[in-house]
Amino acid sequence: MDQILTVKDQIQIEAPLSKVWEVLVAPKYIRQWDDLPSGFDDYYLEPGRVIEWTGITRLTVTESEPNELLKLSLYVDKWELPPAACDIAYTYRLSDAGEGVLLEIEIGDFGVLEDGQTYYNSSLEFAQTALEKIKNLAENRL
Repeated sequence: MDQILTVKDQIQIEAPLSKVWEVLVAPKYIRQWDDLPSGFDDYYLEPGRVIEWTGITRLTVTESEPNELLKLSLYVDKWELPPAACDIAYTYRLSDAGEGVLLEIEIGDFGVLEDGQTYYNSSLEFAQTALEKIKNLAENRL
């Protein structure tokens, strides 16, 4: 591994922890800040839940601590590594920030991949966009 390619970003959200968590794990909200495969039913994200785009990519919920931590391991079928060889994940951490919630996102490490820089670059953009959308959903819903 030549370099670490991990995206890290964060945003302050003026909403209760429980609202931010709901936006992270409820499919009706996830569809507004990320893509879900067309056949994905309205399953909340919980440990062991798999989101699969058949023949393309798979996300598996590997950790879930309500109102604190959500981790989804990522595997893309075209990667030339077995799933166990890479620990590439989307990790969302929530913490009480006085007047609201600090939401941190970490995506990677793409350094183990041959075209890791490409994944890193697109994940930078995803992180910024997703955090803004999550913030808006959490602050504006009733």
